[in-house]
Amino acid sequence: MPFFENTPAYRPPVHVVAQPARKIPTLEELGFRVIENVKTGVILAGLLAKDKVTVRDTGCGEFVGTGKLASWTTNELSVDKLMAQDEDCAETFEGTILQGMLAAGHATDSDLTGTQIEALVRTYLEGGSVALTVEEQGIFGDLLDLALNAQVTPVVYRDALRIWMLGDKANASRDYNQTDGLRKKLLSKNATAGSTSANGLYRAPNIVLADLEADPAAIEELLADLYDNGSDELQDADDDQKAFYLTKTLYRFAKNRAQTAIPEDKSKLEYDKATKTVTYDGIEIKQLKIWEQYMKADFPAQSPHLALYTLPKNLVWATDLESDMTTAEFKYEARTRINWWRVLHRLGAGFAYDVLVAFAV
Repeated sequence: MPFFENTPAYRPPVHVVAQPARKIPTLEELGFRVIENVKTGVILAGLLAKDKVTVRDTGCGEFVGTGKLASWTTNELSVDKLMAQDEDCAETFEGTILQGMLAAGHATDSDLTGTQIEALVRTYLEGGSVALTVEEQGIFGDLLDLALNAQVTPVVYRDALRIWMLGDKANASRDYNQTDGLRKKLLSKNATAGSTSANGLYRAPNIVLADLEADPAAIEELLADLYDNGSDELQDADDDQKAFYLTKTLYRFAKNRAQTAIPEDKSKLEYDKATKTVTYDGIEIKQLKIWEQYMKADFPAQSPHLALYTLPKNLVWATDLESDMTTAEFKYEARTRINWWRVLHRLGAGFAYDVLVAFAV
């Protein structure tokens, strides 16, 4: 199934917002489609194949078309400006082989500006460890990667992923009002549980956790509902192109069921010990690890759960890699002897085809 976007040729996603981080699902693992170089917005357009274009040949005469080869569908996705900022002390690098790269003299030994460490930090912020030269990676790349990956990348990436999932520009909290995230987009497309909207997006009945706790095997009923009631286009897509996304508790139910089911259960859930993957009827189940955590902490009155059935490439992470908004600043404040960094970037969330989405909350 084709996907189109009006962007320049592909380049690897900017590492400061997309680099793998410990214990956080990466964009590669989640399978999201990354669209780059988006300054303000992008039209997600695609062709859905149609049928009934073949008629009886009646010979010479005026041509009368029938049916359609394809239906053109569009979704508009906008990106919004985001900023991440933090500060640190040069003492982070003391006692390691990196200390030789600090400024000379006690009066300036906390100032990293103008030092090789600043150049490395800036390079790392904008491109990750792969942006370092072979020599830099060989000599101290691992240590720099360890130091900054524990401080910078997971913070920015985890925040970006949280906002991508749960952002809502109408929210009063500055923690979530940066952009409209996936949850907001799903609920705005179909606000009625147990229905299929005019755009073909199916929303299953609301998830009742008490029912799953009373009967853990009922997780299969939830997955079957999405699988069976999704659109014809979603059902007809190849299984290896599709995936289920479950929040932590739902994923645990699915994994436990897959590991404990016996043949007599006729379960469609399976667990592969070698790859540590869970599948339902051959379709991989992926875990959205941080969704439930932040829903429970920041939106306690709402359901913290999500079950999503779609094509991973239908989910879009949009960012801007070329304008001056995607910058990594590094400066030193003499009064406090603190070095601070700031990352400016843009982020947008959405999906290309409504008809290729089935979900429950």
